[in-house]
Amino acid sequence: MKHLILISFFVVFQFRSFGQSISVTQGWTTSVAANTLTEAGTNYTGNVTSSDPQAYVSFTGFTSFSSYTVRVHRADIDWNPALVLQVRRRGNGTGGSGGSINGSTSNITLTTSPQVFYNGSVGLSSGRSNVPVRYRVTGRTVLIPAKTYTANIVYTISN
Repeated sequence: MKHLILISFFVVFQFRSFGQSISVTQGWTTSVAANTLTEAGTNYTGNVTSSDPQAYVSFTGFTSFSSYTVRVHRADIDWNPALVLQVRRRGNGTGGSGGSINGSTSNITLTTSPQVFYNGSVGLSSGRSNVPVRYRVTGRTVLIPAKTYTANIVYTISN
């Protein structure tokens, strides 16, 4: 019997508050091929990783040299909790002179509670553009039913 797990992410999100806005370009949909299960009774091998980069985070609306914090969380639509969804910052994007970006470039496991993704200062600009991100799913197993699993990845910005 062939199994197919289709994992969809809709990552086109924009948030506006007090003149600040954040946007994320791109979305990610992937299929897990049935041939990754090579022997009855074994789990799927490897992780499912998006292309690099898969999406870009940009924000604007800050005054020069303002501090910012970008948070991220998972909003489940039809998600199996055995699957682990991760996000990873893959670069710094572009910002104003004297600006900074801080935070790990390692995978962050997303939960339904917002957590800090990265932070810094906008420098001599009003924001930061095109911070590249990549997504990864782990925890695939034959015990998870074959179907489409969907979650939104929500990004928020604050100063």
